[in-house]
Amino acid sequence: MKPLPLLILILACAGCTNFPELEGREPPNINSARFPKLIPLQENLGPPANPTAEAIEVEEDLTARSEQLQKKAAELQKAEIN
Repeated sequence: MKPLPLLILILACAGCTNFPELEGREPPNINSARFPKLIPLQENLGPPANPTAEAIEVEEDLTARSEQLQKKAAELQKAEIN
């Protein structure tokens, strides 16, 4: 028997499960509890990234690495093997 029909049957049975109610289970002092102060997300993340500048930087890095590899390949082609 293939596992897919068995998996579907197990998931269908799990979907019919009764979960206990959570109403009334929180402690009585939860309504008066102090919560942390919320701050705007932009203050926490810092300045937004500049994708154009990052793309140029990555392109320059990759070009430099490519040139180094081409030089290394040319040197290896010229090397004599005994």
